[in-house]
Amino acid sequence: MQDVLERFFAAESNVYLILQLKDGQETADMRFESFARLEQMGKTPNPDHYEAVYFANTPAYFYGMSNVEALEELYLTFNLRRPEGFRGHSLSVSDVVVLNREGQTGAFYVDRIGFKELPGFLEQMKEAARPQKSVAAQMKQAKEAAPKVKTKKHKERDAR
Repeated sequence: MQDVLERFFAAESNVYLILQLKDGQETADMRFESFARLEQMGKTPNPDHYEAVYFANTPAYFYGMSNVEALEELYLTFNLRRPEGFRGHSLSVSDVVVLNREGQTGAFYVDRIGFKELPGFLEQMKEAARPQKSVAAQMKQAKEAAPKVKTKKHKERDAR
């Protein structure tokens, strides 16, 4: 997912990203749940729980549409005429659609009816997209940044 996120954030505009929950115990109780139900459980959508299943340029006919209209169009597309290369399930409740349209970005939770905007979700995604240094590189950097300690050499005593 790292490279897809980097490509999304590097794109200047007119791209979108479909995110779906990863399989596993950690996300089992959130799958296909409404936003209101997540709130009742004390949870919020977390980018770490999602994987990118599709990334593409926004279709030209989206120009002039509101985000709500564009999201509805994407919902229809990913349920009725899925594009080639799409490797997820049909767009459903608990999925997230991330839009970058004409320089405006937003993340939207697919809810039971409509979409719920997710403030702060993109900032969390950006943090996850930052390249991580390897442990060896982190240790090398820490060693180079550590203050140099001078040590005194002691003469060895003759233990005769």
